[in-house]
Amino acid sequence: MSSATVTIDAGVLAVPQAHGSAEDVHGYVERILDWAQLLDEPWIALCMSEYASEALSTDELFPVREHLRLLFSHHGIQEYDINTVAAVINRLLQHTPSFETYYRVRDTLSEDLSTSPDVMQFCTGHGLQTDLARCILLLAILRKHCQGDILQNALILKHCPERTIRVRALVHEIEHERDDQLSDVPIPPEYFEGDVLACDDFRGLLTCIDESAVLTASTDIAGIEIAIRIRLYKSRIERHEEPNWDNIGGMVIGDHFEGAIRQCSRDADPGFPDRALRAVCEAIDKQSLRSIHPLRTSPGGSDPPRRRSSDNAKASRRDIDHEYHLHFWELPNGCIELATVGVHNDFAIPE
Repeated sequence: MSSATVTIDAGVLAVPQAHGSAEDVHGYVERILDWAQLLDEPWIALCMSEYASEALSTDELFPVREHLRLLFSHHGIQEYDINTVAAVINRLLQHTPSFETYYRVRDTLSEDLSTSPDVMQFCTGHGLQTDLARCILLLAILRKHCQGDILQNALILKHCPERTIRVRALVHEIEHERDDQLSDVPIPPEYFEGDVLACDDFRGLLTCIDESAVLTASTDIAGIEIAIRIRLYKSRIERHEEPNWDNIGGMVIGDHFEGAIRQCSRDADPGFPDRALRAVCEAIDKQSLRSIHPLRTSPGGSDPPRRRSSDNAKASRRDIDHEYHLHFWELPNGCIELATVGVHNDFAIPE
């Protein structure tokens, strides 16, 4: 099950003009290859407008192979293979389900659309601008009126000055196959006003995703792991590190942890998932060490720390809040094995 959704604007795939720099070309190709990796990530659903190819064609930017050939030749680019890059772009364009199918929306009849900041200015032609205007308005409407399956969506743009794009338009009609509250969208002369989360790189994508919501909505251990990985990534960025998403590491999830954290998330107040993720990540990254205490063999404060006979891992306990605590094993290799989450008077730890 996907924890989040991204919608890639067709303009991201548009081959840049040859008058730019070789550095611009390298950045374009690397972004294409980075976003294409999301196609193989089970935790995120990737969508594109079903009119993306048509928008590129309208602006005479599709098919892309000849445009790539001219661009690479102009800048003497030899480190990238034209056929490989073209195949990646075509794979993205042909990916299903489309944005329209995924969200069961088709089109809007609208006028006087504006965005703040003005992201339309970065579109290279009328076709791409029209498609982006339609998608960004539909996303804003869905985000405001159908929150259940849209809050964890990010719109990927070629260039994104800010994380939140405010959208304003007169909406006359919405073509859709949904059963929810789209009838609540204001009609002219009243303006619709909403917003869309947007990004132009992977780091920005993760900042658009609420890891606490991912944890709350998780149905398996994979969803819990993704929530932890996102929080780890963000916390390391905040400490001015350069985390590697593919090697975020540092933890093992024990057999009992999934059920325990899900049960506590149901029983505790709505702020628990955020506090739990903070505690987990600080334990993994050895932060706020004053909140970590050894689990001992006996109740006495001078009794030795409990160790697991199979690998000599040390049992530890970290405060989540006054009521709940995280229990984990500190492995000999420095990694953390998340064991369980329990109430303050429960000192058990599964081996």
